Amino acid sequence: MQKHLTILLIAFGFLTQAQSNFSYKTDYKTILAKTKNAGDNLNYEKLLSRFRKNDSTLTNAEVLALMIGFTGRPEYKPYEDLKVEKSIYDFNAEGKYDSALVKADAFLKTHPLSIKVIYEKSFSYYKARFNDSAQYYVKQGQRIFKAMAYSGEGKTKFSPIFSLGPTDGQDYIYKYVGGGIGETNSMFDDAGNFIEMMEVNFKVGTPYQLYFVTQHAYVKKKK
Repeated sequence: MQKHLTILLIAFGFLTQAQSNFSYKTDYKTILAKTKNAGDNLNYEKLLSRFRKNDSTLTNAEVLALMIGFTGRPEYKPYEDLKVEKSIYDFNAEGKYDSALVKADAFLKTHPLSIKVIYEKSFSYYKARFNDSAQYYVKQGQRIFKAMAYSGEGKTKFSPIFSLGPTDGQDYIYKYVGGGIGETNSMFDDAGNFIEMMEVNFKVGTPYQLYFVTQHAYVKKKK
């Protein structure tokens, strides 16, 4: 299945990484508060409506704000959700694409930014030869990856990439960067934020490390 997903991603094109002025340490709480304000342009519901329509005018900063907003929602249970995400993956792996679609539809109603399920849904459509629908969800997934790339360079723990869930960094490396994963580790930055490190490997080329901030998920796990 991974091979087919890679082909699908190549067919629909990759989006390039952009730099940002976002700092998790100073900006996360400020942006989260804005997403809860009904009168703010970064209000979660406003951004979500545009995201679901694949609004091409959504900026990387707005998609990042949407992701941050979801961490403040009661539905955000990143470690519990891993089980549901895996069950949808398993349906696709077993060739049960209709079952995967049904479960993915239900999950995305409450977890619209699950990168795993977005790609599993696109894969189900791809296998059913609904290429337009598959492309629609690939574009959604790429918007999230591009926002992640925008959030930080990721080369050190002081400029980490924002990762909504505890395994989104893995998907970022597999599906967006196009590499494999070697050594992994976890740590805290100078502000006490939880950081995950993953070594990116390629068949040809020098490995390097990427750092992802998942403090918001770590806090949920501790509760």
